[in-house]
Order: sequence, then C-alpha cells, then structure tokens
Amino acid sequence: MPDHRRLAILTRLRKAARVTLAQMARACGLEGSRAYESVSAWERGEAVPRAAVRTAFLGYLAHTLNLADDRETLAAVWETLVHEWGWEPLQPADWQLLDSGQLLASATPGRYQLTRSDSTSTGAPLPAHLSPAPVPLPPGSRAPFAPNPHFVGRAAELLTIAGHLHRRTAPIHIVVCGPGGIGKTQLAIEIVHRCGHAFPGGVFWLGCADPAAVPAAIAACGGQDGLRLRPDFDRLSLDEQVRLVLAAWHEETLRLLVFDSCEDPALLRRWLPRRGGCRALITSQRRTWDADLPVATLPLGLLSRAESLALLRRYCPTPQISDAELIAIAAELDDLPLALHLAGSHLARGADTLTPTCYLAELRARLDQHPSLAGVDPRGRPLPAPTGHHNRLEQVVALSLSRLDPGGVIDALACQLLLRAAWFAPGEPIPGALLSATLAPRPDPALLAGALQRLVDIGLLLDSAGAYSGRLHRLIAAFLRRLDNDGAAQHAVETALLAHARMLNAALDQPALLRIQAHLRAVTDAALVRGDAIAADLSYELSRHLGEIDQYAAAIAYNQRSLDLRNQIFGADSVASSANLHFHGMMLDWLGDYPGARPYHERALAIRRARLGPDHPDTATSVLHAGEIAHAVCDYAQARTYYEQALAARIRHDGPDSPGAAELYNNLGLLLNAMGEFDAALPYAERAVAIWEAHEQPNRSLQSMAINNLGYLHRARGEYRQALPLLRRALAIREEVYGPMHSFVGVTRNHIGRVYHYQGRFEQAGAELEATLRLFDAAIGREHPITACALSNLGMLALEMGDRAGARRMLEAALDIHRRILGAAHRHTAREMNRLGLLHQAFGDRAMATRYLRAALAVRRRILGDLHHDTANTLGHLGVLLLSAGRPRQARPLLAAALRRHLARLGERHPYTARSLLRMGQVCAALGEREISRDYLSRALAVYTAVLGADHPYTLAARQAQVTAC
Repeated sequence: MPDHRRLAILTRLRKAARVTLAQMARACGLEGSRAYESVSAWERGEAVPRAAVRTAFLGYLAHTLNLADDRETLAAVWETLVHEWGWEPLQPADWQLLDSGQLLASATPGRYQLTRSDSTSTGAPLPAHLSPAPVPLPPGSRAPFAPNPHFVGRAAELLTIAGHLHRRTAPIHIVVCGPGGIGKTQLAIEIVHRCGHAFPGGVFWLGCADPAAVPAAIAACGGQDGLRLRPDFDRLSLDEQVRLVLAAWHEETLRLLVFDSCEDPALLRRWLPRRGGCRALITSQRRTWDADLPVATLPLGLLSRAESLALLRRYCPTPQISDAELIAIAAELDDLPLALHLAGSHLARGADTLTPTCYLAELRARLDQHPSLAGVDPRGRPLPAPTGHHNRLEQVVALSLSRLDPGGVIDALACQLLLRAAWFAPGEPIPGALLSATLAPRPDPALLAGALQRLVDIGLLLDSAGAYSGRLHRLIAAFLRRLDNDGAAQHAVETALLAHARMLNAALDQPALLRIQAHLRAVTDAALVRGDAIAADLSYELSRHLGEIDQYAAAIAYNQRSLDLRNQIFGADSVASSANLHFHGMMLDWLGDYPGARPYHERALAIRRARLGPDHPDTATSVLHAGEIAHAVCDYAQARTYYEQALAARIRHDGPDSPGAAELYNNLGLLLNAMGEFDAALPYAERAVAIWEAHEQPNRSLQSMAINNLGYLHRARGEYRQALPLLRRALAIREEVYGPMHSFVGVTRNHIGRVYHYQGRFEQAGAELEATLRLFDAAIGREHPITACALSNLGMLALEMGDRAGARRMLEAALDIHRRILGAAHRHTAREMNRLGLLHQAFGDRAMATRYLRAALAVRRRILGDLHHDTANTLGHLGVLLLSAGRPRQARPLLAAALRRHLARLGERHPYTARSLLRMGQVCAALGEREISRDYLSRALAVYTAVLGADHPYTLAARQAQVTAC
C-alpha cells in the first residue's frame, strides 16, 4: 500500500496551483463524472494509477502544476512515485519529451493528446532527424508499408528511438519490445516514414517471422528497386547477392535497417552489421537479449486512455458518437492497440447499422469470441491488416503459446503459471508470492523466476516492478481461460486466494487486502457464476474486507450472496451460515441500526450453542458479538454478562494474556466507561493495551482500538494530559492501517476534538471536529448515529463560543437523527435532549429547557441508573434552572444530589465534580450561607486550576464566582 504521507506532496502542489480534482483527472486522460474520485484515491494512497497513465501524469506535473521549469522539484516528486507507485524512473526520453513541448495543455487545464497533429501544431522544434509528418524516403529504400493515417500517440517513444538511432556510441541499435498487438510494427512504420529521410543510404525492412526467408529479403535490397549494386545483380546466386548487400551495409553510409518480428537472438547475431553506418530498429516480443548483441531495449506499453480515444476517433470522426462511448470501448479493450484498430475498423464498416453502445454490449457479452477481434467486420468480411501480421487476437496468442515447449521444465512451469494468471484480475499486477501459492508444491524460486521471464519474453505476460510477477492483458486472459478445460487452474487460484484473504482478514490487515482487492473481487465474481461452497467462502471473505473499509452496500451484497449459497448447500441453521448472520448484524451495527442488528447476533449465537456447544471458541466469539450489540442498545447488564462469559471462555482456551482475551478486556473497559464506573474500567483498558504492547506482531487494528479506548477513558475521567498522547498514537496507527478517510479515524479525531474543547482550546477543537464531521459525512453518511454525535459535539462547541443559532441548528439535527434511527429511549437521544435543554437555558427559555431536561433525565435514569454521572449532570442542570428562577431552596436538593453522585463516581478531581461544587457554592450563597459557599467555591476553583489550568474559561468563571460570593 502506498504511503499516503509521502504522497501528500501531490495534494499540496495541486492546491498551490489551484487545480481541482476534476481538472487533474482530465489532465491524466480520465473521463466520466466520477473520474475525480480515482485521482483523489491516488493522492490518498488508496489506489495506484496504471502505467499507461505515466506520460499523461508527467504532463500534468510539468504543465498543469507548473513544474516544467522547476526540474529539481519535478525530479523529487517523481522519485516519490517510483517508490510508492512502482513507476519507472525518469528517462532521457522523458526529459526530451518535456523539452520538445510535446506535452501541451489545452484550454481545459491538464488535457493532453499525444498525436502527430499535436507535435506539429505546437511550434516547438523537433530534432532534425524526426519529421513532424511522413516524408519521402531516400532513393533505393525498401519499405513495404505505407504510413498509417490512424497512427496516434507514442510521442516519447518516437523521440527516444529517433535520438537513439543517431547515437555515435554503442549500443546504436534499439529493440522495441512488447507483447503481440501492442503496436511495435506500427511504431516501426512511423519511425521509417518520419526518420527515414535522415538516412541517406536508405531504409530497408526485413520481415523476420520466418528465419528461412531472411536471406532472400536481404538479397532483394540490392536489386534494381533497391541499392542497384550491380547491373547483373538479379542473375547472381542468392549467396552472392546476400554477400554484396552485407558488404554495402558495412560501409560508413548511414542506413536504417528494420528487423521486424525478430524473436531469435541467433538470427540477429548472424545478420546484424557490426560495423559501418547502419542503424537497426528491431521489433520483438523478447525483453532480454544476450550481452554480446549491441542493442538497447525499449519496452512498449499500452496506450493511454486519451490516446485510445484519439485512435478510435480516427475511425469514428462523426460528432454523433460521443467521447464517453468510445472511452467505454477503450476501457473494455484495455487500451490494446490491435484491439482498438479492430474495434475502430469494425465500427467504421458497420456505421450504418451498428452503434457504439450496441457494439460495447456485444463485447461485454462475449469478449473473447466477438467477430471484430477475429478480424471480421459486421458483414463477415475481413478487416484490414496494415502491418501484414496476424489480424486476429486469438492467432496472436496462439503464436506466442507455440513458442513454449511443454516438455521443458521451465516452459512447462510457464504454462502452469500462465493458466493460473489468467484467472486473476485481468490487467492488474499479480503478487509473485500469491501466484506461486497456486502451485503445489511451490516451485523453486530460480525456476519460478525463469518461467516468469519466459512468459515476458514470448509476449504474453506484461512485466511489473517490485513484488509483482507481472500482469495479463484482459483479452489475453479471456482467450487463455478457454484453455483451462478441467477448471484446475481456476480452482488453484480460488484456493490460494481464499487462504490468503482469510489470513489477512483474521489479522485485520486492510493495507494488504487493498493491494489484492481487485483480484479478490474478480476471482469471487467468477466463482459466484458457478455458485458452490468455495464461491460462498470467497464472497464472505470479500464482504468482511469491504465492511472494514466502509463499503457497506457492497459488503452486505456479497455477504448475502454467501449466506444464500450456504443456506442452499448446508442448511439455514448451519455453522457456516452463522458467520454470515453475525456479519450482517455487524453491518447493521456499523450502519447505526442497533435494534435491527440484535436478532442476527442472537440467532447466530443460538446456532453455535446448539451445534458447537457452549465451550467452543466460535461460540465464545458469538457471545462477544451478542455482548457488543447489547452494549450498543444500552442493555448494559446483559452486555456485561455476555462479555464476562466470553472472556472466561477465551481465558480457558487461550490464556489470560492472549489477543482474544485482550479484545474482551478492551470491551469490558469500554462498557464500564459507558456505565460510569471509571475506576473499574481502568484496569481492563490498561491490560488490553499492555497485552498488545507486549505482542511481537500485534494486530494493529485491535491495538489501535485499545489505545483509542484507553485515551477515551482518560478523557471521560477528566485526565486530558494522559488522554491526548494516547489518542494521537491511536490516530497515527489508524491512519496507517485504514487511510485518512476511514470512519475509525474519525472516531479518534472526534475524541481529540472533545479533549481540545474541554481544555478550552476552542480553535483547535473546531478544526478537529469540523474535519471529523466531513470525514463521517463522506465515509458513512449524515444519517448515522456516529455522524449525529459528531454534529452534536460541534453544536456544543458553537454554543460555548456564542453561536447559539448554529448550535441550535446542529443540536436539533442531531436529535432528529438519533430519534429516527435509535428511538426515544437511547442514551444518545437523551444526550441530545440534555444538550438542547442547556441551549434553551442559554436562550432564557426556562420552560423549554425544563421540558428537554426532564425528558433526558427520565431516559438516563431508566438506562444508566440514578448513580451515573450523566444522570447526575442532568439533575444538576435542572437544579440550576430552579436557581436561576430565584428558587434556591428547591434547587439545593437537586444540586446536592448531583454533587454526591459525582463525588461517589468521579472523585473530587473531575471537571463535572468541580461544576457541582461551583453550583453548590452558588446556591449556598443565594441562601446566605457564606462560609459554606466559600468552601464549595474554593474547592471548585482548586479542581479547575489543577485539571484545566489557571487560564481556562471554567477556572476564570469559578474565580469570578468566588469574588462575587465574597
């Protein structure tokens, strides 16, 4: 997973340049109303752009972000992308591309098209040996292919090749390499017609697909339509003709030779001139060449999406066809040039009967069997083949496969790997360890590396950097899947991926799961078509991951598919189905539907108790889940019973210091915190953190939860100096594990904002709470209890800062959400009524304040009990209303009761206790009991000073009250 902290430079530079995410998306060739989400994910480190975007992104940095003249910053940013995205470092060709002005921004910031018309319209000077358009070739040249009027893009490659062919030092020859259909021959044709004029000795094209035909092709270069070496040349023997041509090629005259489709190093070794003025351009699927051959390699990638659009637009120039339609076709064909040529030709031939929308639907229905990809137009006629090579994608794949020898050890392993790679997500880099895990036993690393390199060399596997073994183009994958006749390769991939996903889900390792999410989705979707037990297992593991990253709708959908299959296969009361029931309950819990979640957990618990018995570890987990939902609906007594039962079971099975026990210590600490039993909660919360601290490889997700909850407990205890470091540490871990926009991150930021509020750091509190609310709105939506809590907290800060209108708006909205989702008898609902009572008290509306506070008191007494500090708070607020109404005798019993409960539950050194002491001082002063009043006020001031500091607003208010009383 990329490090979002290192990638933050992209966001800073974009904002400094006042560029929006939508403009960034257009600059990178992305289209569509949601394209900004993709580029936003790049900046946040949640996704990695495809390598095909590389050139467009370079243009974005250079011209949209204005780094073209700041080479040092540009190089530093690119170095970050090399490490975080696995992109190739900047090459001389990239700097040439920038210097030439090829990457031009249009009137829409950041949109680039790398086509021939762009390079000629810029006015930027090109090298003398690279013409902006095709020009006549020198006399005697033999080039069988005319310029392709549909050629687009490849600006960087054209500059690189043109520059390399005029080098004066070795290696002076260049190999353009890549899989079949990537456009190697088309690029060579373009070079011939745009650079050929710079080779006065002529240009000579040699087709090398059939090595036996190469001598005749060489000989043909010396005849009357070629070099005209002798008048009687045509009457000489073939060997003599070849000898004369080779002798001419060893002269110092500058000539360009093209070795097209040269896959055999021996052939190149035999015919490549080693001296003289010849320069060779070789096209090949082979990436690696022997060191004795003086060649450099230039890997050719897929077209960028903008280039793909430009290519399809050459075939479909009519404005009635929208860019969006062509972009969708390019995406389906994954920007493979041959496929785009076939698609464009097919559409052009059927323009009177075939719409792009219909064509796209046909492609999606039968991608590997569509007539267009077999080189046939809508009327069954063959499509043009501008390079003379195979014009059917299936033939291209078959030709590459024919180069593998199943009898060889490395080639046999390559065949196995290839069929397995076909079942991963097409076009996505495949982790090498995961691909290796599909084989049993795992192959020797040296053999594995050799087999993978073999697949790259025959043009079937696209190379990848780092820990990835490579990737397959989606069209190649579609053809290869048809060769998995018995489904063994698919089963091997499903089994390996399932085991890996289970392990990562158990560890809550979301960064690792995000790296393989595309594969997990693709493999799961393919398995669900079959609908068996392994499909159900995969769907369940995928749903677990999606739920953890806040993709709730997708998580629920995949979990339901899994549950339906398991019910069909194993029965509705199976142990397997109980896992899905629990997960569905968890999803409803996370979505804030606590009452709706409870029946799912209770049903799953009943199944496991009946099928596994009360002492089984899985039953203990069910008891834990039942406790969590009882906790959420404020059934604290039942929650405590469940937690204690689950803890006892886990201690019996795994020991008192096990990770499973730590999870229960954490939950019990959180529950006792909610119950107001802070002293009882602290040992549990501290023990949970201590267990994870002692663990060599802690579960970072559960560790951060324990640290967060210990910080929250210290916050509730009024121990703000202890709370902040813990909360900041939890925040750092959660951002590392989940990314900066996850709801768990919001939970911790909310706690930090509340600490700032209590400390009187209102500006920092506002910034933190506003960021929290934005995060929750984006991650889980406004209609959620957690979001409503954040909204309410921001409302209370607004009230404290004097913005009563804003406070009222936010507090009333929070109450409305909690009432609708949780009902009138929930502690969150009671809290909002309590806060609205304080708001109306500030407005001077005692009647409305009393109504809200009495309603809150009734709920709090029923749920929390009379001794809870929150109940005492509301009781105290009612006492203050009576005091402010001039009824101190009626106020005193309420305020005294609140103080007794605060002292009993919170102790003397807590801000709530200090507030009760202050109020008792005020009521005693109103009753004329000055000595008693001074004692209460002195105690209140001492607590505020010790806990909040001498300059806190509450401390200053207490000091003023003391002065007034005296």
